[in-house]
Amino acid sequence: MTATSTINFAVEAEHQGPALWVTGNHHSIGNWQPEGLPLHNHNGIWKNSLKVPRGTGLEFKITDGTWENEAILNEIAAKQNFRVVANDDMELHLSVNHWHNNPPPMQDHIVGKVDYLGHISGKGFREREVIVWLPTAYLNNPTRKFPVLYMHDGQNLVDPNTAFLHSDWRMDETIESLAAQGQITPPIIVGLYNTEDRLEEYADNQKGRDYLRFIVEEIKPMIDASYRTLKSKKHTAVMGSSMGGLISFLAAWYYPSVFGHAACLSPLFWGKTTVVVNAWQMVKANPKHKLNARLYLDNGTQDLERKLMPGCLNMLKVLQERGYREGNNLMWFKDEGAWHNEAAWAKRVWRPLTFMFGNHK
Repeated sequence: MTATSTINFAVEAEHQGPALWVTGNHHSIGNWQPEGLPLHNHNGIWKNSLKVPRGTGLEFKITDGTWENEAILNEIAAKQNFRVVANDDMELHLSVNHWHNNPPPMQDHIVGKVDYLGHISGKGFREREVIVWLPTAYLNNPTRKFPVLYMHDGQNLVDPNTAFLHSDWRMDETIESLAAQGQITPPIIVGLYNTEDRLEEYADNQKGRDYLRFIVEEIKPMIDASYRTLKSKKHTAVMGSSMGGLISFLAAWYYPSVFGHAACLSPLFWGKTTVVVNAWQMVKANPKHKLNARLYLDNGTQDLERKLMPGCLNMLKVLQERGYREGNNLMWFKDEGAWHNEAAWAKRVWRPLTFMFGNHK
């Protein structure tokens, strides 16, 4: 029997018609007929779900039933298709900002500077694109050194054109704003793109450990040699969301002398799949393991976020048993009403940035 994945669509839109439609490159969504999979209105959220064979690649758009009026989602032009690979069950939360006959204003450009390092490979896993984002302060101060933030899912950080569902974290705008207000020392960001093996590479298995070793033994030395960095663990942080939140915690767990800070947004600290380690149980079972990074944890409350909450709360409990204290080396934030997506993480990413790089310390 072929394994399947369930895709749940939830589209926020003001629309007076009987339905919105998902249309795309698969028979389940209409094979590009404008009326593909109907979405039904539930108090302003248009919903439906479908099952496809696991590994199916989907390209799709949202329409009102005609090609004359495609939806412009997450502030991205209608001409661009959304792309997902159904490797697992997923929730797709989208917002209709405009329609094709009433387009939004032009997007702002990326603030700061992005260096594209090209595809870099490591032993035991797929090669991937690596980018380096440099804050304006770095460009304007040629002798000053800066802290470094290593981030997973690097394509989602600063550019909506490469981000998942075209919704990026707006790291560039947020860091520049916080720095301009004097709230943080702006970090250099090293963004490592994910690959088709994302779930395995962000897990506590051989691929995950190879991935972390790649960051610590190959990427970090290269970055420190090429850029003006503050190299100590006090100035080195790691951050990610979902499985990226898990691997960020594992980075601090396995390399306590390298990472002084770890931010885990909506982390998968427990689960029933083979790739999700019950991280809080691992911490509880190893009370003598050295763990001394400052840790930021958060979680939303909608759908998948609600399911992840027990893992976060259990991790908080065992960390507090290890001597972690909020306001000192621990920060926890519950984001009421937040979904499990890039838009939600973008709205609250200022919190871990201030916690890790704040000038109040």
